[in-house]
Amino acid sequence: MIILVFIFVGLIVGYALRRANILKKVNQTMPLTICVMLFTLGITVGNNSELLGNIGNYGWQALVLSIAGLAGSILFTIVVSSLFFKNAKDEKGGSNE
Repeated sequence: MIILVFIFVGLIVGYALRRANILKKVNQTMPLTICVMLFTLGITVGNNSELLGNIGNYGWQALVLSIAGLAGSILFTIVVSSLFFKNAKDEKGGSNE
């Protein structure tokens, strides 16, 4: 629940500051921030001996969840783009009628 509160507060602050110049600098540092977060996650997982001991069980579950999430994201993207961006494709492609 705390994570959702942080996300919601971040959305509100981001919306309020959407025209501020400081956000351009934040957007430039975002890839570095994500890499640091992933590195920290890797350290945390590496220190968890129980998780590493059961990696065989968790590995298959993680693989299935990853593939299902990826397939769902691709399907959702196709559906949303065909529903909401159909006119944009027609305008860009132009018709020779």
